[in-house]
Formats: sequence, structure tokens, C-alpha cells
Amino acid sequence: MSFKSNFQKLEEFVIVLFIIFSGFVVTAVMKLNNFFTFPSLDEMLWHQRSSIFWEKMLNFDFSGLIQSAQPGITVYWFTGFMMKFIDFDFNDVSRRIAEKEAQGLNFNHAINNNDQIVYSAYETISFAFNTPLLLLTVVFFISFYYLLRKLGFNKIISSFALLFLTTNAFLFYWNTPSDKMLNIFITLSFLTFLVYINKFGGKKYLYMSAVFGAWAVLSKLTAFFLLPFFIFIFIYYNWPIDKKKIKMIIKDYVSWILIFIIISILFLPTIVTNPQEVYNLIFKSENVIEKSYKASSYVNRVVFDYLKSFGLIIVGYMAQAASISFFAYFVVNFKKEYKYIFNSVPKKIINIIGLYIILFFVMVTVMSKNHDIRFMSPIFVVLNIISAVGFYGIFELAMEKVKLDRANRNIFYALMFVVIVMSQIIFIVSSGLLMKNI
Repeated sequence: MSFKSNFQKLEEFVIVLFIIFSGFVVTAVMKLNNFFTFPSLDEMLWHQRSSIFWEKMLNFDFSGLIQSAQPGITVYWFTGFMMKFIDFDFNDVSRRIAEKEAQGLNFNHAINNNDQIVYSAYETISFAFNTPLLLLTVVFFISFYYLLRKLGFNKIISSFALLFLTTNAFLFYWNTPSDKMLNIFITLSFLTFLVYINKFGGKKYLYMSAVFGAWAVLSKLTAFFLLPFFIFIFIYYNWPIDKKKIKMIIKDYVSWILIFIIISILFLPTIVTNPQEVYNLIFKSENVIEKSYKASSYVNRVVFDYLKSFGLIIVGYMAQAASISFFAYFVVNFKKEYKYIFNSVPKKIINIIGLYIILFFVMVTVMSKNHDIRFMSPIFVVLNIISAVGFYGIFELAMEKVKLDRANRNIFYALMFVVIVMSQIIFIVSSGLLMKNI
């Protein structure tokens, strides 16, 4: 491998780290706008659950590990051990919640009421709790970029997809620990699966997809979406189907499922020791699946709850550079005379990402009882990829019209990088939306 090749790889890695750092700058500004609050409303409950989880695991007591309909098992694994290094009475969390509920207040008032004294009481454990999540998020950002590169997206598209992801203010919706874990692992499972099915990588990517898929489901049950969706992708990539292809699909899918099951059992032994707990979580929890409803009440929830949520999207996401670029994708892609701009873009992968977005939206809309737009957050993670393609397409077209050479185009993209970061900061500072509950 030549010195020049190594230098280019190092240069690319430095750019990735700089993009991630820019995202942290935006996040820091977001935090400073409302400093004396926790990163998420129910973070203190996750502190307590993590402590209970590890206490039970260390005593080989695998019952009662499921403490939430989320279920957030990966949150406990990544954060719970940190709780063993601090001296804190977690029963105080329960007492504080009980006191507020006795007053008729929601538990959020007990743990996040913009009170500096309350914040200070939990400041140490909040830092300990979030450090592993922060490190995991950095690893995810780096992996996100390099998986896009492996899937055939160029440096510009991959860089701006990462920039949109790290700086987009809408992603405060997945600040809750279980949402964060879901978004990280379901995205990694999806992208590694695409690497395998497109033959950009060997079997290890199929196996990695299964591991990430198991962690995603253990984070939040909506990740079960991957199981039927991956069957669809197998069929999509092997159409027309014959006996040989069916055997290959079954072999690969069974391998994925077996690894998925093994990892799930390893990280949640309750599946074997107390299967009734798992059964109740999946099939009987009203917080997960809507079982019976009147059509009128369902329509009322879907229409009005989603309209309210989409109102937040318009302010929190659609005003961003990512959404403008998303619309640019359609402008360029559906004009025949401009389609050549996307000749180097893996169109089949873009189509699969589009189907992932549509079908995930349909699944949550139909099955979820809680129609909160943050349950759609995995959609917005991968939506940044299409946005980055649109961003690249519209500006490549514009620069072609004015006949800019490649060196000047790179300068232009560097300037656009600065503009996007600054616009995100200005948006956060000026928006009242992000001054609550962050």
C-alpha cells in the first residue's frame, strides 16, 4: 500500500472526526440553551433500572430483568456497570416520583423540572451514566460513515450524510437511552445487511447484522421490523426466484436468525429462565401493540397526534439543510436530463432505503399505541443518506452549469460544511422548541 493511499485514508478519517466534533459543538450549544436539565425526561428511571439489572445479573437472578416495555436491555448492559462505581441511593428516585404522583403530577416533574438543585443532585451519576453512551455514539458515527463508503457512496455524500446526522436538531427525539440504542443498532444491522446482500462484503457482515439486530430488539421491540423486512430484501435481490436461490435464502436467513437468538439469550437470559416474562412483554403489553380499538378513536389518535408531531417536525427537522436536500434529490432524480448526475450513486440501495422508510412508518402507524413521532426516529437516521445524495446532486448540477473544476468544487463543499453547521447553531439558539426537555 502506497504512502499516498495511507495518507488519503488518514485524511479521510480526520475529516470524519472533525464532522463528529462539529456535531458535538451543535449538541453543546443545544445543551447550553437549557443547561439545568437531564438529556432525557426519564433518564433517572434508566439509572435506577440499570442499577437493579446489574445487581440481579451479578447474583445470577434472571427474573425481573425486564423493567420497561421499551425494554432497554442494551441500555442496562452499556451503562449499568458504571452505576457500581458511584455511591447513590437509587430509592430516592422512587420516593421522589411517588411524592409527585401523590400530588397528581407526572413522574417527569420529579426528575426533570428545570431545577438547578435537582440537577446537581444527579449530576455525577448522569455523567457516569452517559459516558458509555457517548463513546458508543462516536463509534456508531464512524461506522455509519464507513459503511456508506463500503456501499458505494462517494466521500462527499458520505460526509454530508454524517454531517446531517450529527448536527440535525431533530435528533433530540432520540435522546432517551432506549431510543438512542434502537437507532444505533437497527441502523447498523440494516447497513451491514446491505453490505452483505450487495456482495460488498462476506458472511461476517451477515453475522454482524444479526448481532446488531438482536441488540436493536433488546433496545426496543419496534426493531422486530427487521425480521420480515430482511426476507423481503432477500427476495428483492434474488428475483426471479428459483429452487437454488430459495435454498441460499433459507440458509442465509436461518444463519441470521440463529445468531439473533443466541445473542438475545446471552444478553437476556430471562428468555430461557423466565419465558413468561418475555411472552408478556411481546404479546400482552399494551404499551407495545394496540390490540383493540374503535375506528373513531384510532383515527383521532393517528390524525391529531401525528399532526401535532409533524408540526414539531416542520420546526425541528424540515427547516434544516437535510430536508431541503431531500427535496433536491427528487428534483434532480426525476428530471430525465439530470439523471446522469446520479450515475455513480448506488440506486438500488437508495430504493431499499426508501422502502425501509415507508414500511417502518406503516408498521409503527398501524401497530403502535403511542403515536409519538419519536418512534419514527430510525427513519430520520437513514433519511439523511437520501438527503446527502440530493445535496450532492443539486450542487454538482449547479457547479457543472457554472463550470467549476474539481478543486474549486471541494472549496465550495468546505464552505457549505461551515454554512450547515452555523445554520444549525443559529436554528437552535433561535428556536424555542429546543429550549424544552433537552
